[in-house]
Amino acid sequence: MTIARVALGEQVYLQVLQRIQTGSLIPGSKIRDAVIAADLGVSRTPVREAMLRLAREGLLAAEAGRGFRLAPLDRAELREVGSILAALEPLALDQSPDAPPERLERLSGIVTRLERTRGDMAASIELDDEFHRVLLEDCPNRRLLDLVATLRRGLRRYLHHYLEQRGRVSLSSLPHSKIGEALRKGDRPAARQLLERKWRRGVDEIESALG
Repeated sequence: MTIARVALGEQVYLQVLQRIQTGSLIPGSKIRDAVIAADLGVSRTPVREAMLRLAREGLLAAEAGRGFRLAPLDRAELREVGSILAALEPLALDQSPDAPPERLERLSGIVTRLERTRGDMAASIELDDEFHRVLLEDCPNRRLLDLVATLRRGLRRYLHHYLEQRGRVSLSSLPHSKIGEALRKGDRPAARQLLERKWRRGVDEIESALG
């Protein structure tokens, strides 16, 4: 496989993932690789490879001989994945070295940008993801971080759905600010507790929008 093909495959994967996460593709609907390939201007091969990857991650369901279907939004999945992340992200924080001043400044900057994104749903969700990535980026357990990243990708479509259903256009920066403040004070146990609480309360709020 050439480098160019690897890059193309990753780009196609990210394009399809974005459509899933933002609700452009309707949960429960049939996903046709030929349609997406034509829309993206690529062959069906990288699209099918992307769909197989998304199926392994639980976002698509493979139907024998009939292609793929986008998995519906499901309370049980939300609860399961949310509870796992509520445990794994604090674990990753436990395994991380103390945050250097440079990283604390980056976290503070993300909070400031998040406060300024009122009215921009996509930007606020991107900044929330960035905050979590920066928060845990020094964790030496790369497998743990890879698992966390995969699970977070699966929950973004739930977050988009929640914000749309509740008529909200951005996320609150308060939980992020409290976590950053605890780290600046050197209170890792408090930061850990706040991170876990952010996940558990977030899942409760998102579930309330599922109907």
